[in-house]
Amino acid sequence: MVPTRTPAFVLSLMLAAGVAGGAGCGRAEQQQQQQEAGERRADGGAPVALAPTGKVLEAAENESPAASATPRAGAAAAGPARIEIPAGKLVAGSTPGDKGRDPALEPALLEVELGGFTIDRALYPNDPAQPPLTGVTRSRASELCQQAGGRLCTELEWERACKGPEGTPYAGGAAWDPACAKAPASCASGFGVVGMGGALREWTASDVAPIENLQPRAAAVRGATASASGVDHRCAHRAAVDPGASGDDIGFRCCHGAPNAASIPSPQWQQTFRRAEIGPQQVAELLASVPQLRDLGGEISFFKEPDDVNLVLGRGRTRLSPGGTPAVQSDGGPPPNTTLTTAPLLWNPVPGEEVLVVTGKSDEDAFIVAFLRLPGERYRIASSLLLKGDRGPIALGFNGYVRRRLSWATCWDCRGEAGNVTYRDDNRVVITQK
Repeated sequence: MVPTRTPAFVLSLMLAAGVAGGAGCGRAEQQQQQQEAGERRADGGAPVALAPTGKVLEAAENESPAASATPRAGAAAAGPARIEIPAGKLVAGSTPGDKGRDPALEPALLEVELGGFTIDRALYPNDPAQPPLTGVTRSRASELCQQAGGRLCTELEWERACKGPEGTPYAGGAAWDPACAKAPASCASGFGVVGMGGALREWTASDVAPIENLQPRAAAVRGATASASGVDHRCAHRAAVDPGASGDDIGFRCCHGAPNAASIPSPQWQQTFRRAEIGPQQVAELLASVPQLRDLGGEISFFKEPDDVNLVLGRGRTRLSPGGTPAVQSDGGPPPNTTLTTAPLLWNPVPGEEVLVVTGKSDEDAFIVAFLRLPGERYRIASSLLLKGDRGPIALGFNGYVRRRLSWATCWDCRGEAGNVTYRDDNRVVITQK
């Protein structure tokens, strides 16, 4: 018989990127069902060897504003009608975990070399005395650029012109200035191109490659409307639109010279859960670089498998009633198709996103931590749960057919001693207790 244990842990740490609370899963559940035909279970195949480098990045919600985050609205001066963009490297896309990032559309810091090209300073007709032309399809926009002696810009050319030589997140700076939505012609990128991402979306010559069961092939549209959320005005923001559509909120601008062939590949579905090969010392180094997790202290270690998994299950089978009499609560077994583990997991909730989920313990406390995996084996904190005064063990329960959620428990199927790790519709990871 497994002795009783009073739930002793306290929800003591939840980073801003993963605030405890209910998460709407209606759309997420539908997307999970769409992927069932192509899913593979995670209890097969070799573990993925991880080799973390550098300090863990802070969650976007907890980052301090950069000194260079002052927007430069009103900085646009008169300039040539066409801007020469030199050849150079573009870091396209954004960092996993950035506010407003859609991992299925925005690549994770994709480095590309682009040849030089020329871009119109303003939206078509590139005349400050006339308003931008809207309400045309992409093919019509392409025809008009050809008639003007140019071509429709590719989306990577558009992004390079927007980010400027310094690679800023927004045209002209590290922060969005709402004044640019009211007077887009007064806001210039570092290269001097005006109105990028200010008040209109813009057609590009590029396509969004399809993702099975999620994203059909579509036209790549950049920029945002004046009323859009601030993060949608980022240079990396990308939308997939029917090329035959038209609207008063979509304009375009023309480029000149040979088009750059570089394009953005769409991420594809991966195995939902894979075992991660990472050691306790590597995890300790990751935790030590997160200010909110330095209090763990002591030696970090993992729970044992299968012993600690069986202990978590055993606690769920037998509990003591209020009078002290043993009472069977349930059979204590996991649901069908669910695997329990104490090993680190690499999780692919949606295309383009990888999350490392780790459980373990220090001298006095147990923890669950989720890290976003970045290019170059860098990591960013996504969410964490610290069990103060409780050394676990904690088991993770996963089902390869359920994309956006896995379970955790110190006592399987026991209220207050279990919960979920959920990937929400807003692309945030939350760890919740139930």
